[in-house]
Amino acid sequence: MSKIKILTDSGSDITTAQAEKLGIRMLPIMFSFDGETYYKEGIDMSKDEFYARLSDSESETPKTTQITPIRYADAFNEEYDNGFDTLIVVTISSAGSGMYQNALLSAQEVMDERGGEIIVVDSHGYSCLYGGGVVHAAHMLSEGKSKEEIVSYLEDVYTTMHAYFLVGDMTYLKRGGRINAATFMIANVLDIKPVLAIKDGLVVQDGKLRGSKKLLKKLVEKAKTDGFDLTGKSVFAVHSGYKEKDEELKGELTAAFENLKTIELRLGSVIACHGGPDLVGFVFSDKYNFEDYED
Repeated sequence: MSKIKILTDSGSDITTAQAEKLGIRMLPIMFSFDGETYYKEGIDMSKDEFYARLSDSESETPKTTQITPIRYADAFNEEYDNGFDTLIVVTISSAGSGMYQNALLSAQEVMDERGGEIIVVDSHGYSCLYGGGVVHAAHMLSEGKSKEEIVSYLEDVYTTMHAYFLVGDMTYLKRGGRINAATFMIANVLDIKPVLAIKDGLVVQDGKLRGSKKLLKKLVEKAKTDGFDLTGKSVFAVHSGYKEKDEELKGELTAAFENLKTIELRLGSVIACHGGPDLVGFVFSDKYNFEDYED
């Protein structure tokens, strides 16, 4: 009988406590503010420290670096040495990072040398868009579900995820190359806030809101207009630092949809590097719930 281990990366925004409790192997994505000193997300620098530095006007815009094939191979070999012979590896979106390809390359090399089975799943997402699925997959594993059932769930759930985000300061989008200088200037002059979504594995603009009042109410209304009914759903309310905005968003969501459960999540460095410390939004599946996420 196979002994299965689930692995993912810290871009999933699964907490260390969650990963340890559920037996998930977390590979930290590294980031740097100066291009020389690199920090392991959640290990070398806490989220509070990261956001304090990100908010410093004199600080450089941080950049993340991929998990290399060598680091993947080392992790796979370690888990084989720990007695696991089947690894299910969930990566951040292949459209926004080379980590999926790195994991595939390492998986093939390790299997050629040592046998076993390493299944690499492209999440096509970021943060809880794939972290929610990984957590549920870990619960499935603890319940004795087979690798086929777990992989089938993961491949399906990642086709059902949706996200609506707003950023308070578009400077970070401009620095990260997500919007050009002309778009940045026009948006500031006309007081336009782009609505960000995940499409085909990439962060893209999916509409825009005008003005500065009741933006989160308008964001929730956009989801309604797009045809989503979140009644009775579990929805991730995410933010990158301003908790009061997250509380406002949760209020708008629960007012708009009956029996809605919100799961609060503070975003990590992967999203915050591009969105800044004033990002807020919500994430959900149009097919699945994530009631076991906080267990």
